[in-house]
Amino acid sequence: MKYLLGKEIAEKIKLDLQQKIALLDEKPKYAILLNEDDSSSVHYVLSQKKLATQLGIDLDVFSLKSDENEYILKIKELNNDSSYVGILITRPLFKNANEKKILSYLDPNKDIDAVNSTFFGKLLMNENYLFPPATSEAVMLMLEHYKINVDGKNVLVVGRSLSVGKPIALLLLNKNATVTIAHSHTKNLNEHLAKADIVIVSIGKAQYIDGKLLKDGAIVLDCGIHYLDSGIVGDVKVDEKLSMISKVPGGIGPITSILLMEHIYKCYMVNKHD
Repeated sequence: MKYLLGKEIAEKIKLDLQQKIALLDEKPKYAILLNEDDSSSVHYVLSQKKLATQLGIDLDVFSLKSDENEYILKIKELNNDSSYVGILITRPLFKNANEKKILSYLDPNKDIDAVNSTFFGKLLMNENYLFPPATSEAVMLMLEHYKINVDGKNVLVVGRSLSVGKPIALLLLNKNATVTIAHSHTKNLNEHLAKADIVIVSIGKAQYIDGKLLKDGAIVLDCGIHYLDSGIVGDVKVDEKLSMISKVPGGIGPITSILLMEHIYKCYMVNKHD
């Protein structure tokens, strides 16, 4: 079994990005709206701060109450503040939040994780778009880097979030993969797992999928990350019957983080030079 690592991919993007940012007239600045009740989001923001500093990008973090109106007011304020070129809202949001409503207020040109309906419309039509959500983009880059051909393959996507499940399914479909999407209401999930050539998991539950249930030689891209007392784990429990699996940590995560920085640069170019 081989572990798929993201460091080499991330370093290449980072080097290119450092050179581009160094040529800008000013530092790009973006904002994160943080749900501090989610431990994964808190850890994620800490890593974002470190990476942004290394690249010469300014970051402001706003910890908001679990209140829809407060989120909407802050999004509107940031949309209208030209000093911010990008906005990221950490998810999951607070309990019982109307995610669709809150995200709908994001300016598409400042939405650095591409969760807006404008992007999804273009992706569905296979038209040009600024960028896809960072995690789904990271998955596609890893597949390309390791020369994993998806054309005609049975690919199972476990999870249907706006940032991973739905966009990765469409990106794969546009690459001629045969895609199945599984989620919390899927019946007989184990049957789907046993048939898939490639499994991409973003279910948000620690070691929810047991690698033993997959077919021999299956390839797994694990987009989950969970900070447990016993260590850091993904959504998938590793098994030797797999041919390849992305490492957690060190797989999809590093690529996703640097891609968000690249998205900030792209938003800067749109918002400052339109």
